[in-house]
Amino acid sequence: MAMPPLPALKSLDDFLDGSFDYIIIGGGTAGLAVAARLSEDPNVTVGVLEAGQAKLGDQGIMCPAAFPTIVGNKEYDWIFKTVPQHDGVSHHYPRGKCLGGSSAINYMVYVRGQSAEYDDWASLTGYKDWDWKSLKPYFLKSEGLTVPPPEADGDDSATKSKRAFKAEEHGTNGPVKTSFGNWHAPIEDKWYEAGKKLDIGWVVPEDAWSGGHLGGYSGLATIDRSSPPGLRSYSATAYLLPNAGRANLFVLTEALVTKIVLDTSAGGNEPRASGVAFIAGGKEHTVSVKKEVVLSAGTVQTPQVLELSGIGDPDVLKQAGIDCIVPNKNVGESLTDHLMTAVVYDMIESEFSMDHLANPEKMGEAMQQFGTGQGGPLANAVGGLGFLSIEQIATPEEKAQIQAALQELAKQPLSASFEKQEYEILAARLTDPKAASLQLLFLPASVDVTRWDDQAKLLQPQPGKTGCTLAICLTHPFSRGSIHVASSDPAAHPNIDPQYFSRRIDLLILNIGMRVINDWCNTSPFKDSLKNRVHPKSSVDFGQSQNRDEYLLKHTGTEYHPVGTASLGKVVDNELRVKGVQGLRVVDASIVPLQLSGNIQGIVYAIAEKGAEMIAAAS
Repeated sequence: MAMPPLPALKSLDDFLDGSFDYIIIGGGTAGLAVAARLSEDPNVTVGVLEAGQAKLGDQGIMCPAAFPTIVGNKEYDWIFKTVPQHDGVSHHYPRGKCLGGSSAINYMVYVRGQSAEYDDWASLTGYKDWDWKSLKPYFLKSEGLTVPPPEADGDDSATKSKRAFKAEEHGTNGPVKTSFGNWHAPIEDKWYEAGKKLDIGWVVPEDAWSGGHLGGYSGLATIDRSSPPGLRSYSATAYLLPNAGRANLFVLTEALVTKIVLDTSAGGNEPRASGVAFIAGGKEHTVSVKKEVVLSAGTVQTPQVLELSGIGDPDVLKQAGIDCIVPNKNVGESLTDHLMTAVVYDMIESEFSMDHLANPEKMGEAMQQFGTGQGGPLANAVGGLGFLSIEQIATPEEKAQIQAALQELAKQPLSASFEKQEYEILAARLTDPKAASLQLLFLPASVDVTRWDDQAKLLQPQPGKTGCTLAICLTHPFSRGSIHVASSDPAAHPNIDPQYFSRRIDLLILNIGMRVINDWCNTSPFKDSLKNRVHPKSSVDFGQSQNRDEYLLKHTGTEYHPVGTASLGKVVDNELRVKGVQGLRVVDASIVPLQLSGNIQGIVYAIAEKGAEMIAAAS
């Protein structure tokens, strides 16, 4: 899948010869989208600085089911590590390091969250044009849904019955291609049918992308099925490749930004972002900007770049040996991440598992299917998913425990990163039968949930096994963490501290979810295909709450959705302008003020579309 030379990809010399109206830091999920929209105006010149390689046309990226081979590979992944967490483990924190960023290495699940969650953004920040009604047009603008034909190849009635969508609620002409799977493991149907027997609201919603997604359904993935067999659609294929012939778009890869240059010569006025310093070819360079710098380095590296530039908490900067130019104690704070855990089973040998692809013969068959355009397991991503309300699934005793935990939490001192209004919003969701408290994902594959320290080992197929995994994720965590520079060295990874389970109510909510999972695995027809439990071991009585707690504390990690470290209202204003600085905006997941239910790539594309429109309008 080698790509022809692209005019937009510049050599270092050609990039340095450019004269830029806008410089975008980060050629990832949001950055390339902003670059594409701003460069629609032929009268402006846009530069993009990306630390990773291009990796365009890379088979590991483009083949949908190949993501386990690139997560944990330093050619594609920054391989960040957290500081030791509650379990004493430094968790691997995957982030994409190439053009397309994390959209190049993610699981490709496309969700939007619930309308009430965006309305809560508006309530929390006071920014009314960040509610659901205001953001929905940007979801439609970015999305290009391939609507399945009535008799899609390989589809059966069970598959079609779980497709929860109305075509009018989706964009069909947008650059990011979405589609339903054209293959799934048969065990997925049994998993779904068992859930219907549990009285937990496990029904197919009318459309899971129009503001409510409770229930279970076949998910959309960012896979382009406009031609067989189906390839990953991500920020590079969606926004860069179609526009790579533009003379006003300059993209430089393998360029590590060291700081944003702030011009303080205006005296008492706010400093202005006048350029960007970066390392490429073994030397440091600086490029100037006429209009604005757009920071799209993601939730991990956006606060790092801000702090390297002298924008942040004076105490943090002093400890790192950085002069403070613009004080803001909120930079790097309010980190919120979805917590994920799972139970893993061996199935009867007649079921299909992705573990079988560890067998060279089986992998050869799957590659033949994929290579000849027939789809199959390699052309598909996570298909089975859904959301549950804690109010619907909790027993009266568990609800009493939740209320007691909330009362205890209310007595604790709050902080700037977890304000009273945030607490009140999250507490209200726990008694709302329409709030999506937990996300479920079904994988016909084994996952080694003991290896949160190394995602490459967590995700690898298990030779000789026929495994499946039921993952459950906490969508609205109360715990808050931080990301801050460790030193003034731009090449040093920042200190990432999600503070998992620092508020114990998160443990209680996941515990209730795991009780439901345990019931699920003991319900036909799903249980009839399960042979023995691998994680936790079958000898563990998972019906006991204490045993579930012990398991969760040792087998829980990131769902890869960190947000909030340059939050709306705290670090950036309504127009995404960094407070206290002229000519500098943040456009990426770090601006999210309150976590959403589900995977975040959909909202990042919407933020990028909205942010680009704001920037263009300002000029």
